Amino acid sequence: MTPDIALAASAREWPDRLHRHLLEHGGGRVVARVMGPEQTAEATFDAILIDDVCSFLTPRLVSAVKKSGAEVVGVFSPTDGSDAKRRLLECGISDVIETDAAPEEYLEKVMAALAHRLPVSMETPAASVGWSIAVTGASDGVGVTEVAVALARGISNELKVSLVDVDPTWPSIAQRLDLPLHPNIRTALDIVAHGSGDLEAASHRLGEMTVVGGVADQGSGSPLAQSEVVMLFDALSESVDVLVADLGPLQHSVSGVLRGFDAVALVGTGDPVGITRLLHSAGRAMEQVSAEAIVLVANKTFPRRYYESEIRRELQSSFPDVPLVVLPFDQRLSESIWEGQLSRRGPFARSVGRMASLIIERLEP
Repeated sequence: MTPDIALAASAREWPDRLHRHLLEHGGGRVVARVMGPEQTAEATFDAILIDDVCSFLTPRLVSAVKKSGAEVVGVFSPTDGSDAKRRLLECGISDVIETDAAPEEYLEKVMAALAHRLPVSMETPAASVGWSIAVTGASDGVGVTEVAVALARGISNELKVSLVDVDPTWPSIAQRLDLPLHPNIRTALDIVAHGSGDLEAASHRLGEMTVVGGVADQGSGSPLAQSEVVMLFDALSESVDVLVADLGPLQHSVSGVLRGFDAVALVGTGDPVGITRLLHSAGRAMEQVSAEAIVLVANKTFPRRYYESEIRRELQSSFPDVPLVVLPFDQRLSESIWEGQLSRRGPFARSVGRMASLIIERLEP
């Protein structure tokens, strides 16, 4: 058997050294140089080699690769001590090898991992990572933040929820909820990347949910990287039942992040222009996630039956199998925003409650 091998991106020299050896001497084929987690979603390789400092290495990624039928071999530098090797093993790596090993040894490790491949259990693991729900918008100003906040609050009545602000340009959950701007998502990313503390230190407690605020520099600092955000989601999901993320407008959201969510609420305004944008954005969203994961949300809809019927006719004629939720304009919501409070009653709150139930029903097996 000549294995097809993928090499994860690394600043170290071992991938190039191994690749050259296989080209010159055979024994295996390098079929991919993996630059991010999205490239492992549909594995077309038998094994992937990834080192302990790879930014997108997580237990979820390792589990997903193994479920696809491939094996994962971890690479670590002996100069980094036992912590590097331990991190790889804690991620569920099939086997490990040191960076300075000979190319022939790398190939032997891959072949040994493939020879001892075990059937993948389809049972739910004891430590479930929970569900993840993204809220994103067809354009600016459609109410993504308010929908995300209300959705997270509604679900927190029954389940443990973490609300995260990942809007890269106009993060506003902390301001909306009258929370401090620090700590925030950059604090959380630093904790996860360096193992420098507990994620609770980067979160704010609000009622029955925790909140991780957005970047305090309004996006003027270094952009959030997809690998960092995915790593943070993995870490947060270990301690909650549901993660709700405000991604901001679809066209401005962190590249590639949408693909990892179990459900996506795509928000537009309930008027002719808003519905046109929602139709266009739904097509774009379906390039990244399946239609089964999407719920369309017509927000700020003027409460008249004629308007709602026209919205439903337009959206459901284009996407008949995609659920639609109509959220009405609510004066109580406007007042609660000015007062820095959550709107717990009124037509908007009731509609979001139905929306939360719909999404959870679609997620439940």
